[in-house]
Amino acid sequence: MTNKKSFGYLFQDIGLVLLLACLFTGAITVSYTPKPLLFEAVVMLLLTFTALLFAGFKMFGAACLLSGLEVTVYTAYRLYLYLSYDTQIPLLSFVWIFLPIAAVAVMYLFVSGNHRLELENDILREQVEELVMVNPLTKLYNLRSLYYDLNVQKSYAERNKLPLSLMVIELKYEAELASILSRQNYERVIQRLAQIVVDTVRVEDKTYSIDNKGSLAIIMTCDKVGSDIAMRRLKSRISEKDAFSGITEDAIKIDVKIACLEYDKEAFGDNMMLFKQRVENELQYDV
Repeated sequence: MTNKKSFGYLFQDIGLVLLLACLFTGAITVSYTPKPLLFEAVVMLLLTFTALLFAGFKMFGAACLLSGLEVTVYTAYRLYLYLSYDTQIPLLSFVWIFLPIAAVAVMYLFVSGNHRLELENDILREQVEELVMVNPLTKLYNLRSLYYDLNVQKSYAERNKLPLSLMVIELKYEAELASILSRQNYERVIQRLAQIVVDTVRVEDKTYSIDNKGSLAIIMTCDKVGSDIAMRRLKSRISEKDAFSGITEDAIKIDVKIACLEYDKEAFGDNMMLFKQRVENELQYDV
């Protein structure tokens, strides 16, 4: 990967140097062009810049078409003057026969090198995100960790004949909260909710942050009765008057939806995604 990235940087650097050389050549050519030919030189330079813009936006087909058409028309124009009126072709005119195509070619070299690096960085970013197991906002384990731990806990509960429940908590009116609060205060609400849940549940129960909207999941080693007790305790703590104090100047009240199901091997088998989805479906009944 390091060698490929170095190769990409080399391509990009070579393309940049050659691109600057082409632009410098075009500017020098215009500056040394005699006044009678200055207009056509400026037009050719502007058309070359336009082709470079197309290439810079990765519209290489349009860039090649424009530069090729520019060179063809200009060459035909100069040949027409030479053959029809015996007008000598100025030496500087030969620059415009090669410069537009050369400029597009080196821009392609520069952009392709940069594009290759962008693709490699995107791949690396995706690989890092796949490896990350912690939500950066709440510092809790994320959805990937939840599925992994559910499978582990399921096997442990089956071997030891223990109950296993999954609880899911979602912010009620989450979209309204996001539109009313600033981004910073909205994130503070999510962090405060996560902290309240962690402090309220038992030490042996593990809390997860499963999205960027404040939703939480809790793996609980208890049955339906125990999870109902935990649910009531959580709702009571979240609804306390000072639970979310200090986030804004005015006191805010945060409502949540909570649902919980006990794991049933006959109903869910080894499909933990189905288990979680069924728990989330239960949220619609908490109004």
